[in-house]
This record gives sequence, C-alpha cells and structure tokens, in this order.
Amino acid sequence: MIKFWLIAVVTFVVSTFILSKLTLKSNRENAGERIWRFGNGRSVYWRVLTLCSFGITAVIMLTMHWIGISIV
Repeated sequence: MIKFWLIAVVTFVVSTFILSKLTLKSNRENAGERIWRFGNGRSVYWRVLTLCSFGITAVIMLTMHWIGISIV
C-alpha cells in the first residue's frame, strides 16, 4: 500500500508543478494585478489547479491499474 501512496503523491506533485509552470503567468496576466492580489483570483486558480492535478493523478493511476502495473 505504501507503493500506491508514494506513486500517487509523486504524480500529484509533479503534475501540479508542471501545470503551474505552464499556466500561472498567463492566468495572472489575464486576471489583472488588482484581482490577483486583492480579489479571489489566487484562491480560484489554485483550487482549479488542484482539482486538475487530482484528475490527472486519478487517470494515471487508473491507467496503470488497467495496463496491469502492480501498484498495490
């Protein structure tokens, strides 16, 4: 079971890092500096990014299970 959690956590962290590097700057520019700093721009961005990373992790884990890679 430790193997499962290790793979899941590493996948989640890596996907979050990659998504943030690809989207943070453009999203901050599109929202505007005022909304980003004083509004809820940051919290919405990180909430959506976390949900996307969770979805990517779930898809990768299910694909590994479907292929037959032992993760448990």
